[in-house]
Amino acid sequence: MNLESTSLGVVIIHYGRSKPTQQCLQSVLEDPSAVERHIAVVDNFGNLKPEEFTGCTILVHRPDNPGFGGGANAGVDALKTTADCLGFVVMNNDLVINPGFLDSAAEALEPHDVGAVGGPILVGFDQPTLWYAGGVIRRLTGTVRQSHSEVDASSRHEVGFVPGTAIAVRADAWFEINGFNTSYFLYNEDIDLCLRLQRNGRRLLFEPGMSCLHDLGETTGSSHRSALYLEQITRTRLRPFRPRAYQIYLGAVHTLYNIARILRLFLRHGRSARTQIRAIIRGHIGALAEVIQPR
Repeated sequence: MNLESTSLGVVIIHYGRSKPTQQCLQSVLEDPSAVERHIAVVDNFGNLKPEEFTGCTILVHRPDNPGFGGGANAGVDALKTTADCLGFVVMNNDLVINPGFLDSAAEALEPHDVGAVGGPILVGFDQPTLWYAGGVIRRLTGTVRQSHSEVDASSRHEVGFVPGTAIAVRADAWFEINGFNTSYFLYNEDIDLCLRLQRNGRRLLFEPGMSCLHDLGETTGSSHRSALYLEQITRTRLRPFRPRAYQIYLGAVHTLYNIARILRLFLRHGRSARTQIRAIIRGHIGALAEVIQPR
């Protein structure tokens, strides 16, 4: 594979403070990888100044905030006419990629049956810990299990899902499924994307060279279980799965699971957990409503 003649599109989804996005962009620009890179920064917040992002190919303004998946699709749409890209790397703004990330992504995407690739995600910039080294979707519960094993992180292997935190999708596979499903505003759009790629016969891979540092929860508050996080991740948890009978089964499973979550929160924090409890209830009612009346 001639990496110097290979192009990748990179889409950075911005929301919140501009500094993390600037750091993320700088890490992409400074990656010594040989591949040609075309970079779109998608401003879902409406506060970025073009003069601060002169290193990117295009700055896409979406102050209407279409969500992570909608922003990713907008970034790919802006890049798809700039070059014949092997694939598109979509990433959160609150991360920094390590040297060699882009070459590793291109090499892993080369086989025609590959759909998406991801690599080691380390959480925390000061004392990073391994957060993702591959993982599977538990079909019995409709939940994911992530590996934190250094052994798993050391070799390329097939996985059940790749987090949207930093995911490289082969271009032909992306266009086959029309990218992310924009009915997701936040969370589980990556699970949906991966399942649709697999239904199209595409493989999902873990690639050790695609290493990045992630400031988990910087943008959405997931690290401290914010109400936004709890509601959105609960609301979309059933949506990626097929067929509908399986969704109904998972709806029953998650009803029991969310009752247990609410009881645990109340017993630990009492009335101070009201905001989080209400967020879970709203999210779960929304999830069940989609099963009863599918989109």
